[in-house]
Amino acid sequence: MDARLKQAVAVGRFGSFSKAAEAVNVTQSAVTKSVAELERRVGFPIFLRTSRGVVPTSEGRAFLERATRLLADADELLSEASRTDPFSGSLRIGIFPPTFEWMLAKPLEVLVRRHPRLLLDITSGAKERGVQLLDQGDIDVAIGLASTFSDKARFRVEPVATIAAALFVRRGHPLHALAAPAAEDMARYDMVLPTQIWDLSLYPILSRIYGHAEPNRVHRIENFSLQCKVIENTDAFGVVDLEITKTEYFQSRFAVVPGMKAPATAGIVCAMRDQWTPKPAVGALVGILQQVHAEGLLNSDIQSRLFGHECAALPLEDTPRQR
Repeated sequence: MDARLKQAVAVGRFGSFSKAAEAVNVTQSAVTKSVAELERRVGFPIFLRTSRGVVPTSEGRAFLERATRLLADADELLSEASRTDPFSGSLRIGIFPPTFEWMLAKPLEVLVRRHPRLLLDITSGAKERGVQLLDQGDIDVAIGLASTFSDKARFRVEPVATIAAALFVRRGHPLHALAAPAAEDMARYDMVLPTQIWDLSLYPILSRIYGHAEPNRVHRIENFSLQCKVIENTDAFGVVDLEITKTEYFQSRFAVVPGMKAPATAGIVCAMRDQWTPKPAVGALVGILQQVHAEGLLNSDIQSRLFGHECAALPLEDTPRQR
């Protein structure tokens, strides 16, 4: 592995050429020269030099992240532990979009209990970032919509689950008393959406409510637990997977809006680079995901582990709900 990468990563870690030189046991001038050579090679500055030290540029930060992963991969490849225990290394998982993070809660619990020496590196982001990271080899497996990965020959996909969406509100919401709310009834209230609408099947619901106009007031919240917090304490409505609506947790606090289910379902898959042999941990994760979601084991996990609503309420002054 190019020693210049190790030196550049050390500079990013310590924010100093002199401290990086001490860490990698070379002279400061050698580190300075290595970084300068790298910057000429990649065609952009990796660091900004300041009176207080050095900080990565935006391009440099992305470069250092990839360099760090490459160095970790090299260490893992050459380590004795990886040869004696194939589950002792890292497993880099991507979830795209982050709205699907709840699907991983129970499978991760099973995975780390079975393989305690496994090190997890989990990232999330937009669907487009998932394709990019998988292409670059920066993640071992991506979890996301089949439509994101299945149409690309360079990826191999394994089906995990099928999900469908519905709109939901807090129990006691004005819409809860209506047998079949009309679109104009829904349009009076704020909406809670993930930063990125995860599937095209949601658009027919939105078009029924708002027509061609954009919603006037939308909370953009990626984390589903935080979406629930807003919906439970206001008159806003949100989008939920139908599997979650079957849980005791959901039914004690929320209600599905009648007649507002998505007309289609979306497939969730695990995607891997087709030309690479997956790590044993990837196969283990895929198998656990398929088992958990096929057998409905995720329900108890959702209501007991995923949400942070059970903690004692802080003594804050009540504020009136939105009307």
